[in-house]
Amino acid sequence: MSEPESEPRARASSASESSASESRASEAVLTPAILGSLRSIAEGLGLLRLGAVALDDPGFAPAHAAWERFLEQGKAGSMHFLDRTREVRRDPSQMLPGARTALVACALYDGEPGPVARYAQGLDYHTILHRRLLSLGTAVEAALPGAASLVFVDTKPILERAAAALAGLGFLGKHGCLIVPGLGSYVLLGGLLITARLEGPAPARDPDVAPWDACGECRRCLDACPTAAFDGPGDLDPRRCISYLTIEERGPVPEALAAKIGERIAGCDVCQEVCPYNAGIGRRSRAPASAWIEGRPGGPPKIDLLRLADLGSSQHRALGRGSALRRIPRRQLRRNALVALGNRAGPASADEAAVILRAIAQARGEASIDDAGDEATREALAEDAAPTESAAAAESIERVEHVERVEHVERVEHVERVERVERVERVERVESVEHVESTEPSRPPRPDPELLAVALWVAARRGVEVPPPADERARGLGVDEA
Repeated sequence: MSEPESEPRARASSASESSASESRASEAVLTPAILGSLRSIAEGLGLLRLGAVALDDPGFAPAHAAWERFLEQGKAGSMHFLDRTREVRRDPSQMLPGARTALVACALYDGEPGPVARYAQGLDYHTILHRRLLSLGTAVEAALPGAASLVFVDTKPILERAAAALAGLGFLGKHGCLIVPGLGSYVLLGGLLITARLEGPAPARDPDVAPWDACGECRRCLDACPTAAFDGPGDLDPRRCISYLTIEERGPVPEALAAKIGERIAGCDVCQEVCPYNAGIGRRSRAPASAWIEGRPGGPPKIDLLRLADLGSSQHRALGRGSALRRIPRRQLRRNALVALGNRAGPASADEAAVILRAIAQARGEASIDDAGDEATREALAEDAAPTESAAAAESIERVEHVERVEHVERVEHVERVERVERVERVERVESVEHVESTEPSRPPRPDPELLAVALWVAARRGVEVPPPADERARGLGVDEA
Protein backbone atom coordinates (compact mmCIF):
# COMPACT_ATOMS: atom_id res chain seq x y z
CA MET A 1 0.00 0.00 0.00
CA SER A 2 2.91 2.36 0.69
CA GLU A 3 4.12 2.48 -2.92
CA PRO A 4 0.77 3.47 -4.50
CA GLU A 5 0.38 6.19 -1.89
CA SER A 6 3.81 7.66 -2.62
CA GLU A 7 2.95 8.34 -6.28
CA PRO A 8 0.17 10.91 -5.56
CA ARG A 9 2.42 12.59 -3.01
CA ALA A 10 5.21 12.80 -5.63
CA ARG A 11 2.81 14.26 -8.17
CA ALA A 12 1.51 16.75 -5.62
CA SER A 13 5.05 17.74 -4.72
CA SER A 14 5.96 18.15 -8.40
CA ALA A 15 2.82 20.21 -9.03
CA SER A 16 3.62 22.36 -6.02
CA GLU A 17 7.17 22.98 -7.22
CA SER A 18 5.89 23.81 -10.73
CA SER A 19 3.31 26.19 -9.28
CA ALA A 20 5.97 27.85 -7.14
CA SER A 21 8.25 28.21 -10.16
CA GLU A 22 5.45 29.80 -12.22
CA SER A 23 4.66 32.10 -9.31
CA ARG A 24 8.29 33.29 -9.11
CA ALA A 25 8.31 33.83 -12.88
CA SER A 26 5.10 35.85 -12.72
CA GLU A 27 6.61 38.04 -10.01
CA ALA A 28 9.64 38.97 -12.14
CA VAL A 29 9.32 42.55 -13.36
CA LEU A 30 11.41 44.12 -16.11
CA THR A 31 11.87 47.67 -14.92
CA PRO A 32 13.36 50.53 -16.97
CA ALA A 33 16.50 50.35 -14.82
CA ILE A 34 16.97 46.63 -15.45
CA LEU A 35 16.28 47.10 -19.16
CA GLY A 36 18.92 49.83 -19.28
CA SER A 37 21.43 47.51 -17.63
CA LEU A 38 20.59 44.71 -20.04
CA ARG A 39 20.92 47.11 -22.97
CA SER A 40 24.55 47.77 -22.00
CA ILE A 41 25.23 44.07 -21.68
CA ALA A 42 23.59 43.41 -25.05
CA GLU A 43 25.71 46.01 -26.81
CA GLY A 44 28.83 44.34 -25.46
CA LEU A 45 27.58 41.09 -26.99
CA GLY A 46 27.04 42.71 -30.39
CA LEU A 47 23.28 43.26 -30.00
CA LEU A 48 22.30 46.88 -30.56
CA ARG A 49 19.31 49.04 -29.57
CA LEU A 50 17.83 46.46 -27.19
CA GLY A 51 14.18 47.26 -26.53
CA ALA A 52 11.18 45.56 -24.94
CA VAL A 53 7.49 45.22 -25.73
CA ALA A 54 4.71 43.42 -23.90
CA LEU A 55 3.26 40.55 -25.91
CA ASP A 56 -0.25 41.88 -25.23
CA ASP A 57 0.63 45.39 -26.43
CA PRO A 58 -2.35 46.68 -28.44
CA GLY A 59 0.13 47.95 -31.04
CA PHE A 60 0.37 44.37 -32.37
CA ALA A 61 -3.25 44.47 -33.57
CA PRO A 62 -2.56 46.07 -37.00
CA ALA A 63 0.31 43.65 -37.61
CA HIS A 64 -1.84 40.64 -36.75
CA ALA A 65 -4.62 41.91 -39.02
CA ALA A 66 -2.16 42.44 -41.88
CA TRP A 67 -0.73 38.96 -41.32
CA GLU A 68 -4.18 37.37 -41.51
CA ARG A 69 -4.87 39.22 -44.79
CA PHE A 70 -1.51 38.06 -46.10
CA LEU A 71 -2.40 34.42 -45.44
CA GLU A 72 -5.98 34.68 -46.64
CA GLN A 73 -4.80 36.17 -49.95
CA GLY A 74 -2.50 33.20 -50.49
CA LYS A 75 0.64 35.32 -50.48
CA ALA A 76 2.54 32.75 -48.44
CA GLY A 77 2.91 30.77 -51.66
CA SER A 78 4.62 27.46 -50.95
CA MET A 79 5.65 28.55 -47.43
CA HIS A 80 2.97 26.35 -45.87
CA PHE A 81 4.62 26.48 -42.46
CA LEU A 82 3.39 30.07 -42.13
CA ASP A 83 -0.21 28.90 -42.05
CA ARG A 84 0.55 26.01 -39.69
CA THR A 85 1.99 28.40 -37.12
CA ARG A 86 -0.55 31.24 -37.36
CA GLU A 87 -2.01 30.57 -33.89
CA VAL A 88 1.42 30.40 -32.28
CA ARG A 89 2.34 33.66 -33.97
CA ARG A 90 -0.71 35.23 -32.35
CA ASP A 91 0.14 33.70 -28.96
CA PRO A 92 3.92 33.16 -28.58
CA SER A 93 3.41 31.87 -25.03
CA GLN A 94 2.61 28.53 -26.69
CA MET A 95 6.38 28.27 -27.24
CA LEU A 96 7.35 29.53 -23.78
CA PRO A 97 4.57 29.08 -21.22
CA GLY A 98 4.10 32.25 -19.22
CA ALA A 99 5.89 34.46 -21.75
CA ARG A 100 4.81 38.08 -21.32
CA THR A 101 7.51 40.22 -22.92
CA ALA A 102 9.73 40.23 -25.99
CA LEU A 103 13.23 41.67 -25.89
CA VAL A 104 14.40 42.63 -29.38
CA ALA A 105 17.79 43.76 -30.66
CA CYS A 106 19.62 44.00 -33.97
CA ALA A 107 22.96 43.15 -35.49
CA LEU A 108 24.45 44.60 -38.66
CA TYR A 109 25.65 43.18 -41.94
CA ASP A 110 27.35 44.52 -45.02
CA GLY A 111 28.34 43.35 -48.45
CA GLU A 112 28.52 44.17 -52.12
CA PRO A 113 25.94 44.07 -54.92
CA GLY A 114 26.02 40.74 -56.70
CA PRO A 115 24.29 37.43 -57.33
CA VAL A 116 24.10 36.67 -53.59
CA ALA A 117 22.20 38.97 -51.24
CA ARG A 118 24.38 40.80 -48.75
CA TYR A 119 23.10 38.97 -45.67
CA ALA A 120 24.24 35.63 -47.14
CA GLN A 121 27.73 36.83 -48.05
CA GLY A 122 28.98 36.46 -44.48
CA LEU A 123 28.77 33.69 -41.92
CA ASP A 124 25.35 32.27 -41.10
CA TYR A 125 23.66 34.91 -38.95
CA HIS A 126 21.29 32.35 -37.40
CA THR A 127 24.19 30.67 -35.60
CA ILE A 128 25.92 33.92 -34.65
CA LEU A 129 22.83 35.69 -33.32
CA HIS A 130 21.71 32.56 -31.48
CA ARG A 131 25.04 32.43 -29.67
CA ARG A 132 24.84 36.11 -28.71
CA LEU A 133 21.24 35.80 -27.54
CA LEU A 134 21.99 32.75 -25.42
CA SER A 135 24.55 34.88 -23.55
CA LEU A 136 21.99 37.65 -23.18
CA GLY A 137 19.47 35.11 -21.88
CA THR A 138 21.89 34.14 -19.15
CA ALA A 139 22.16 37.81 -18.15
CA VAL A 140 18.37 38.20 -18.19
CA GLU A 141 17.82 35.22 -15.93
CA ALA A 142 20.48 36.54 -13.54
CA ALA A 143 18.89 40.00 -13.44
CA LEU A 144 15.36 38.60 -13.13
CA PRO A 145 15.47 35.58 -10.79
CA GLY A 146 12.75 33.09 -11.63
CA ALA A 147 12.26 34.37 -15.17
CA ALA A 148 12.66 32.04 -18.13
CA SER A 149 13.72 33.00 -21.65
CA LEU A 150 13.62 31.59 -25.18
CA VAL A 151 15.77 32.71 -28.11
CA PHE A 152 14.21 33.62 -31.45
CA VAL A 153 16.10 34.39 -34.66
CA ASP A 154 13.57 34.53 -37.52
CA THR A 155 13.00 30.76 -37.40
CA LYS A 156 10.26 31.03 -34.79
CA PRO A 157 6.68 32.19 -35.44
CA ILE A 158 6.94 35.72 -34.08
CA LEU A 159 6.07 39.03 -35.75
CA GLU A 160 9.59 40.20 -35.06
CA ARG A 161 9.60 43.33 -37.24
CA ALA A 162 6.43 44.58 -35.59
CA ALA A 163 7.92 43.71 -32.19
CA ALA A 164 11.12 45.59 -33.04
CA ALA A 165 9.20 48.69 -34.12
CA LEU A 166 7.00 48.60 -31.01
CA ALA A 167 10.09 48.10 -28.85
CA GLY A 168 11.54 51.34 -30.23
CA LEU A 169 14.32 50.04 -32.48
CA GLY A 170 13.06 51.88 -35.55
CA PHE A 171 10.20 51.95 -38.02
CA LEU A 172 8.98 49.88 -40.95
CA GLY A 173 9.77 51.23 -44.40
CA LYS A 174 7.56 50.90 -47.44
CA HIS A 175 9.70 47.92 -48.43
CA GLY A 176 8.59 46.20 -45.23
CA CYS A 177 12.06 46.11 -43.69
CA LEU A 178 12.86 47.65 -40.33
CA ILE A 179 14.78 50.91 -40.67
CA VAL A 180 16.95 51.68 -37.66
CA PRO A 181 17.78 55.41 -37.46
CA GLY A 182 21.46 55.96 -38.17
CA LEU A 183 21.97 52.33 -39.25
CA GLY A 184 19.51 51.85 -42.11
CA SER A 185 17.76 48.60 -42.98
CA TYR A 186 20.73 46.27 -43.42
CA VAL A 187 20.01 44.83 -39.98
CA LEU A 188 19.19 41.38 -38.65
CA LEU A 189 16.73 40.96 -35.82
CA GLY A 190 16.73 38.57 -32.92
CA GLY A 191 15.46 38.49 -29.40
CA LEU A 192 14.19 36.70 -26.35
CA LEU A 193 10.76 35.80 -25.14
CA ILE A 194 10.80 36.21 -21.36
CA THR A 195 8.29 35.43 -18.64
CA ALA A 196 8.92 38.71 -16.80
CA ARG A 197 6.29 41.45 -16.89
CA LEU A 198 7.27 44.74 -18.54
CA GLU A 199 6.76 47.60 -16.13
CA GLY A 200 4.86 50.68 -17.28
CA PRO A 201 2.03 51.37 -19.73
CA ALA A 202 2.39 50.96 -23.47
CA PRO A 203 3.52 54.15 -25.25
CA ALA A 204 0.75 56.20 -26.83
CA ARG A 205 0.53 55.65 -30.57
CA ASP A 206 -1.62 57.20 -33.26
CA PRO A 207 -3.40 54.31 -35.05
CA ASP A 208 -3.99 56.52 -38.08
CA VAL A 209 -0.27 57.03 -38.73
CA ALA A 210 1.17 54.49 -41.17
CA PRO A 211 4.25 52.56 -39.97
CA TRP A 212 6.22 53.98 -42.91
CA ASP A 213 5.20 57.60 -42.25
CA ALA A 214 8.88 58.55 -41.97
CA CYS A 215 9.32 57.55 -45.63
CA GLY A 216 7.21 60.55 -46.66
CA GLU A 217 6.44 60.66 -50.36
CA CYS A 218 9.42 58.48 -51.29
CA ARG A 219 8.56 55.29 -53.18
CA ARG A 220 11.91 54.36 -54.66
CA CYS A 221 11.77 50.84 -53.25
CA LEU A 222 8.33 50.21 -54.71
CA ASP A 223 9.26 51.48 -58.15
CA ALA A 224 12.69 49.83 -58.34
CA CYS A 225 11.53 46.25 -57.69
CA PRO A 226 12.50 44.24 -60.80
CA THR A 227 9.42 42.02 -60.58
CA ALA A 228 6.90 44.62 -59.32
CA ALA A 229 6.38 42.51 -56.19
CA PHE A 230 4.77 45.29 -54.13
CA ASP A 231 1.01 45.72 -54.19
CA GLY A 232 1.43 48.91 -52.17
CA PRO A 233 3.50 50.39 -49.33
CA GLY A 234 4.44 47.60 -46.94
CA ASP A 235 2.39 45.12 -48.97
CA LEU A 236 4.75 42.62 -50.56
CA ASP A 237 3.55 39.62 -52.53
CA PRO A 238 6.42 37.16 -52.01
CA ARG A 239 5.24 35.07 -54.96
CA ARG A 240 6.70 37.78 -57.20
CA CYS A 241 9.72 38.58 -55.00
CA ILE A 242 13.16 37.48 -56.21
CA SER A 243 14.22 36.57 -52.68
CA TYR A 244 11.28 34.20 -52.36
CA LEU A 245 11.70 32.80 -55.87
CA THR A 246 15.41 32.01 -55.40
CA ILE A 247 15.32 30.87 -51.76
CA GLU A 248 11.89 29.62 -50.76
CA GLU A 249 10.21 28.47 -53.98
CA ARG A 250 11.09 24.83 -54.63
CA GLY A 251 8.92 24.46 -57.71
CA PRO A 252 9.17 26.03 -61.17
CA VAL A 253 9.57 29.80 -61.54
CA PRO A 254 7.07 31.36 -63.98
CA GLU A 255 8.92 32.34 -67.15
CA ALA A 256 7.72 35.96 -67.01
CA LEU A 257 9.30 36.32 -63.56
CA ALA A 258 12.38 34.23 -64.35
CA ALA A 259 13.26 36.68 -67.13
CA LYS A 260 13.39 39.51 -64.55
CA ILE A 261 15.55 37.78 -61.97
CA GLY A 262 18.73 38.70 -63.80
CA GLU A 263 21.81 36.82 -62.64
CA ARG A 264 20.77 36.64 -58.98
CA ILE A 265 20.98 33.18 -57.48
CA ALA A 266 20.26 33.81 -53.78
CA GLY A 267 18.11 36.73 -52.72
CA CYS A 268 17.81 40.35 -53.84
CA ASP A 269 18.67 43.71 -52.26
CA VAL A 270 17.27 46.15 -54.83
CA CYS A 271 14.56 47.63 -52.59
CA GLN A 272 17.18 48.30 -49.91
CA GLU A 273 19.88 49.47 -52.30
CA VAL A 274 17.71 52.39 -53.47
CA CYS A 275 16.52 53.35 -49.97
CA PRO A 276 17.84 56.80 -48.93
CA TYR A 277 18.23 55.56 -45.35
CA ASN A 278 20.96 53.21 -46.59
CA ALA A 279 22.79 55.87 -48.60
CA GLY A 280 24.58 57.58 -45.72
CA ILE A 281 28.32 57.28 -45.36
CA GLY A 282 30.09 56.37 -42.14
CA ARG A 283 27.74 53.57 -41.12
CA ARG A 284 30.67 51.48 -39.97
CA SER A 285 31.79 54.20 -37.59
CA ARG A 286 28.37 54.44 -35.94
CA ALA A 287 28.40 50.91 -34.53
CA PRO A 288 30.92 48.84 -32.57
CA ALA A 289 32.84 46.16 -34.43
CA SER A 290 31.19 43.48 -32.29
CA ALA A 291 27.76 44.30 -33.77
CA TRP A 292 28.67 43.21 -37.31
CA ILE A 293 28.10 39.71 -38.66
CA GLU A 294 31.51 38.29 -39.41
CA GLY A 295 32.49 37.69 -43.02
CA ARG A 296 33.32 34.27 -44.37
CA PRO A 297 36.98 33.33 -44.13
CA GLY A 298 38.40 34.01 -47.57
CA GLY A 299 35.71 36.56 -48.41
CA PRO A 300 32.26 36.25 -49.99
CA PRO A 301 31.47 33.10 -51.99
CA LYS A 302 32.88 33.16 -55.51
CA ILE A 303 29.99 32.51 -57.88
CA ASP A 304 30.65 31.01 -61.30
CA LEU A 305 27.34 30.20 -62.96
CA LEU A 306 28.80 27.48 -65.18
CA ARG A 307 30.22 25.66 -62.19
CA LEU A 308 27.11 26.24 -60.10
CA ALA A 309 24.88 24.74 -62.79
CA ASP A 310 26.94 21.53 -62.50
CA LEU A 311 26.91 21.58 -58.69
CA GLY A 312 27.42 18.18 -57.09
CA SER A 313 26.73 17.11 -53.51
CA SER A 314 30.16 17.73 -52.04
CA GLN A 315 30.53 21.06 -53.86
CA HIS A 316 27.14 22.16 -52.51
CA ARG A 317 28.23 21.41 -48.96
CA ALA A 318 31.49 23.28 -49.48
CA LEU A 319 29.76 26.31 -51.00
CA GLY A 320 27.28 26.64 -48.14
CA ARG A 321 29.56 25.74 -45.27
CA GLY A 322 29.22 28.26 -42.46
CA SER A 323 26.84 30.56 -44.40
CA ALA A 324 23.11 30.97 -44.93
CA LEU A 325 23.59 29.57 -48.45
CA ARG A 326 23.56 26.09 -46.97
CA ARG A 327 19.83 26.52 -46.40
CA ILE A 328 19.18 26.51 -50.16
CA PRO A 329 18.93 22.96 -51.55
CA ARG A 330 21.41 21.92 -54.23
CA ARG A 331 18.75 21.34 -56.89
CA GLN A 332 17.40 24.82 -56.29
CA LEU A 333 20.82 26.46 -56.60
CA ARG A 334 21.34 24.63 -59.89
CA ARG A 335 17.95 25.85 -61.09
CA ASN A 336 18.83 29.41 -60.06
CA ALA A 337 22.16 29.22 -61.89
CA LEU A 338 20.42 28.03 -65.05
CA VAL A 339 17.89 30.87 -64.85
CA ALA A 340 20.77 33.32 -64.45
CA LEU A 341 22.49 31.84 -67.51
CA GLY A 342 19.25 32.28 -69.40
CA ASN A 343 19.23 35.98 -68.54
CA ARG A 344 22.66 36.70 -69.98
CA ALA A 345 22.66 38.68 -73.20
CA GLY A 346 23.52 37.24 -76.60
CA PRO A 347 23.98 33.72 -77.90
CA ALA A 348 25.47 31.16 -75.53
CA SER A 349 29.20 30.56 -75.67
CA ALA A 350 30.47 27.05 -76.31
CA ASP A 351 31.03 26.49 -72.58
CA GLU A 352 27.59 27.84 -71.70
CA ALA A 353 25.92 25.69 -74.35
CA ALA A 354 27.71 22.60 -73.04
CA VAL A 355 26.45 23.28 -69.50
CA ILE A 356 22.90 23.92 -70.71
CA LEU A 357 22.82 20.74 -72.80
CA ARG A 358 24.29 18.75 -69.93
CA ALA A 359 21.54 20.05 -67.63
CA ILE A 360 18.92 19.00 -70.19
CA ALA A 361 20.40 15.51 -70.42
CA GLN A 362 20.45 15.22 -66.63
CA ALA A 363 16.87 16.48 -66.30
CA ARG A 364 15.75 13.96 -68.93
CA GLY A 365 17.35 11.20 -66.87
CA GLU A 366 19.98 10.51 -69.51
CA ALA A 367 22.96 11.45 -67.33
CA SER A 368 23.87 11.86 -63.67
CA ILE A 369 24.93 15.21 -62.25
CA ASP A 370 27.77 13.53 -60.36
CA ASP A 371 29.08 12.00 -63.58
CA ALA A 372 28.75 15.12 -65.74
CA GLY A 373 31.17 17.98 -66.18
CA ASP A 374 34.94 17.89 -66.34
CA GLU A 375 36.88 17.11 -63.19
CA ALA A 376 38.96 20.28 -63.35
CA THR A 377 35.83 22.41 -63.17
CA ARG A 378 34.55 20.46 -60.18
CA GLU A 379 37.84 20.70 -58.34
CA ALA A 380 37.96 24.45 -59.01
CA LEU A 381 34.46 24.88 -57.63
CA ALA A 382 35.32 22.99 -54.48
CA GLU A 383 38.49 25.04 -54.07
CA ASP A 384 36.63 28.34 -54.57
CA ALA A 385 33.82 27.42 -52.23
CA ALA A 386 35.78 25.85 -49.40
CA PRO A 387 36.50 28.27 -46.54
CA THR A 388 40.11 28.83 -45.55
CA GLU A 389 39.27 28.96 -41.84
CA SER A 390 41.65 27.52 -39.31
CA ALA A 391 40.88 24.24 -37.58
CA ALA A 392 40.13 26.15 -34.38
CA ALA A 393 37.65 28.43 -36.12
CA ALA A 394 35.94 25.49 -37.79
CA GLU A 395 35.71 23.67 -34.46
CA SER A 396 34.24 26.78 -32.84
CA ILE A 397 31.54 27.10 -35.50
CA GLU A 398 30.66 23.42 -35.22
CA ARG A 399 30.47 23.70 -31.43
CA VAL A 400 28.15 26.70 -31.62
CA GLU A 401 25.94 24.94 -34.15
CA HIS A 402 25.76 21.91 -31.87
CA VAL A 403 24.77 24.09 -28.90
CA GLU A 404 22.15 25.78 -31.09
CA ARG A 405 20.63 22.46 -32.07
CA VAL A 406 20.61 21.15 -28.50
CA GLU A 407 19.09 24.34 -27.10
CA HIS A 408 16.49 24.36 -29.86
CA VAL A 409 15.37 20.80 -29.16
CA GLU A 410 15.40 21.18 -25.38
CA ARG A 411 13.59 24.49 -25.09
CA VAL A 412 11.11 24.80 -27.96
CA GLU A 413 7.60 23.64 -27.12
CA HIS A 414 4.57 22.45 -29.06
CA VAL A 415 4.48 23.55 -32.72
CA GLU A 416 8.07 24.77 -32.79
CA ARG A 417 9.30 21.38 -31.64
CA VAL A 418 7.31 19.72 -34.43
CA GLU A 419 8.76 22.14 -37.00
CA ARG A 420 12.27 21.33 -35.82
CA VAL A 421 11.64 17.60 -36.18
CA GLU A 422 10.21 18.17 -39.66
CA ARG A 423 13.28 20.17 -40.69
CA VAL A 424 15.67 17.55 -39.31
CA GLU A 425 13.79 14.77 -41.07
CA ARG A 426 13.83 16.74 -44.32
CA VAL A 427 17.59 17.33 -44.04
CA GLU A 428 18.18 13.66 -43.21
CA ARG A 429 16.17 12.61 -46.27
CA VAL A 430 18.18 14.96 -48.49
CA GLU A 431 21.50 13.80 -47.00
CA SER A 432 20.42 10.19 -47.42
CA VAL A 433 19.67 10.76 -51.09
CA GLU A 434 22.96 12.60 -51.60
CA HIS A 435 24.85 9.82 -49.82
CA VAL A 436 23.32 7.22 -52.10
CA GLU A 437 24.14 9.40 -55.11
CA SER A 438 27.76 9.66 -54.03
CA THR A 439 28.20 5.98 -53.10
CA GLU A 440 26.18 4.47 -55.94
CA PRO A 441 27.06 6.52 -59.03
CA SER A 442 25.83 3.72 -61.27
CA ARG A 443 22.21 4.11 -60.12
CA PRO A 444 20.05 5.16 -63.08
CA PRO A 445 19.40 8.92 -62.92
CA ARG A 446 15.83 10.07 -62.42
CA PRO A 447 14.09 12.52 -64.76
CA ASP A 448 13.31 15.96 -63.37
CA PRO A 449 10.51 17.54 -65.44
CA GLU A 450 10.62 20.88 -63.60
CA LEU A 451 14.37 21.32 -64.05
CA LEU A 452 14.00 20.19 -67.67
CA ALA A 453 11.46 22.97 -68.30
CA VAL A 454 13.92 25.52 -66.92
CA ALA A 455 16.83 24.19 -68.96
CA LEU A 456 14.79 24.17 -72.17
CA TRP A 457 13.69 27.75 -71.49
CA VAL A 458 17.32 28.75 -71.05
CA ALA A 459 18.33 26.99 -74.25
CA ALA A 460 15.62 28.80 -76.21
CA ARG A 461 16.64 32.20 -74.83
CA ARG A 462 20.34 31.66 -75.54
CA GLY A 463 19.97 30.09 -78.98
CA VAL A 464 21.16 26.61 -78.05
CA GLU A 465 19.99 23.84 -80.38
CA VAL A 466 18.60 20.97 -78.30
CA PRO A 467 18.80 17.38 -79.61
CA PRO A 468 15.76 15.16 -79.22
CA PRO A 469 15.58 12.83 -76.20
CA ALA A 470 17.75 9.72 -76.35
CA ASP A 471 14.81 7.37 -76.80
CA GLU A 472 13.63 9.34 -79.85
CA ARG A 473 17.15 9.27 -81.31
CA ALA A 474 17.26 5.52 -80.72
CA ARG A 475 13.98 5.03 -82.56
CA GLY A 476 15.21 7.22 -85.40
CA LEU A 477 18.24 4.94 -85.77
CA GLY A 478 16.03 1.86 -85.74
CA VAL A 479 17.35 0.62 -82.38
CA ASP A 480 15.04 -1.86 -80.63
CA GLU A 481 14.56 -0.51 -77.11
CA ALA A 482 13.42 -3.90 -75.89
